[in-house]
Amino acid sequence: MSERREELIEKSLDYMLEHGVAGLTLRPLAGAIGTSARLLVYHFGSKDGLITAVMDEVRARIQRSFAGVLGDPTKKPVKSVMQAFWAWTIHRANVKYMRLLFEVQVLAIHNPAMYGPYLEGTSSSWLELIEASLPPSREKRAFATLCAAVIDGLLLEYLSTRDGRRTTRALELFNRLMAGRTLDA
Repeated sequence: MSERREELIEKSLDYMLEHGVAGLTLRPLAGAIGTSARLLVYHFGSKDGLITAVMDEVRARIQRSFAGVLGDPTKKPVKSVMQAFWAWTIHRANVKYMRLLFEVQVLAIHNPAMYGPYLEGTSSSWLELIEASLPPSREKRAFATLCAAVIDGLLLEYLSTRDGRRTTRALELFNRLMAGRTLDA
């Protein structure tokens, strides 16, 4: 990737973290980051291409950051992996990225033609990360999906209410409910 393209992704990401993606147009974005709409189209093909490139960078950063926090997931019980992920997710430094991910995911549900390219591979990459922390099982993918759905739901609740105490307690309850259950049961 060219240095200029990387710089444009970085500046566009900063802009999107502050302003969101809904209603994004290239001219105001370009003006705010010190370039032209034409140059953005040259590097990314379209606004959709730019959003996809920025969101790919967001996903890569988040997953690298969390993988660093997690260490070797095979040496930790699923409960502690989920708690580590949750604590990481609602940390002040990460919430803005999670909010942007959620925004684009919801926009993609409504307008898959525009935001769908971002979603390609998103769910599977998260499921792979979760699955890597689970013991072998016939139900591994389903359990990873359940864990992802619980985190998604709690994150939406947290972003809506900022109630970290209540959402953390809900995750702890989920962990207790799942304790002692085998993935094949």
